[in-house]
Amino acid sequence: MTGAQATTELARDALTSLADGLLLVDDAGRIALLNPRACALFGVQEALWLSLPAADFYRALAQQTGQEQNLAPRLEHYARRAADLPRLEFALRTPEPRTVEATWFRLQGGARGGYGVLWRDVTRDKELERMKSQLLSTVSHELRTPLASIKGFATTLLRQDVRWDEATQREFLRIIEEESNRLEELIDNLLDMSQVEAGALRIQKEPVRLRRVVREAVEQAQRRTEAHWFETDLPAELPRVWADPRRIRQVLNNLLENAVKYSPDGGQITVRCEVEGANVTVSVADQGQGIPPDMLERVFERFFQVDGASTRKTGGSGLGLAIAKGIVEAHGGTIWAEAAPGQGSIFRFTLPIVKELDLRQNDVRLGKDKFNG
Repeated sequence: MTGAQATTELARDALTSLADGLLLVDDAGRIALLNPRACALFGVQEALWLSLPAADFYRALAQQTGQEQNLAPRLEHYARRAADLPRLEFALRTPEPRTVEATWFRLQGGARGGYGVLWRDVTRDKELERMKSQLLSTVSHELRTPLASIKGFATTLLRQDVRWDEATQREFLRIIEEESNRLEELIDNLLDMSQVEAGALRIQKEPVRLRRVVREAVEQAQRRTEAHWFETDLPAELPRVWADPRRIRQVLNNLLENAVKYSPDGGQITVRCEVEGANVTVSVADQGQGIPPDMLERVFERFFQVDGASTRKTGGSGLGLAIAKGIVEAHGGTIWAEAAPGQGSIFRFTLPIVKELDLRQNDVRLGKDKFNG
């Protein structure tokens, strides 16, 4: 193989190995190269398109967007004016929903020269932009309400022209404390969510008596509302689970808080534990409006909230269920929702039961820690 041939092979290998899709078109407007990434992105085979007109490829591509009449002419127009209109973004429907950014460039610089197109999948980038925008919107909205209350009542207490009796002062201070707690909870949720996203959520698992954790969470939830009543259904024999008690209490708190938010006054909220094989399944059921079937999976997405009057009334950051999902999965468990509109919702999650071998190993570890301490 000559040096020139080796260089040509090397160049082709480089083009076919690009992380972005690549289309090369010759002087006659026919396809000279379609790299593997472009083939995978659009679900096509290079061999079927080589030497065919690029215009035919654009029309076939436009069919995948559902906008053939509009997109195909635009792709050809951008190809003719690559120097002036180098970039175009469009959405694919097949083989799977994607947002693609196309960038044109001339190969020879002449008006009749060949050109290339880089196809970049920007779906993830668009999702990150959407999440950032939603984060800013959510955080600014959730911060504004407690900050306004704190500032308003603090300003009222500081007024020189009014003397407030002790009971009124204590009520104002109680409200300031509650709103400060809301701010603290929002900040904690943001920190937890960042740890979940980074895979750095701190979990300190140990053998846990779930009965105690459940009862403590229910008692705390009961203290926060007088408009709902709670029922626990726990088996007589409830084995210990391998878990971080603080984090599991956080999961229960999030689920119970959601149940209270979306249940009518006087509604019942039931917490149940069931032993199923090697796991304990914990469920929290309410008597609220329920969740549409097509949204059962999405409720665990960051910032997602089921639209409705109750959602707009109660507000919230939309992070609680996403954090709960991250915590449960970090324990090796699963979490899901079951619901029917108008019949309430049931959220379930599983935790692994502690095996006898795990108990013995844990006892040995604790013994060593005690000896070393």
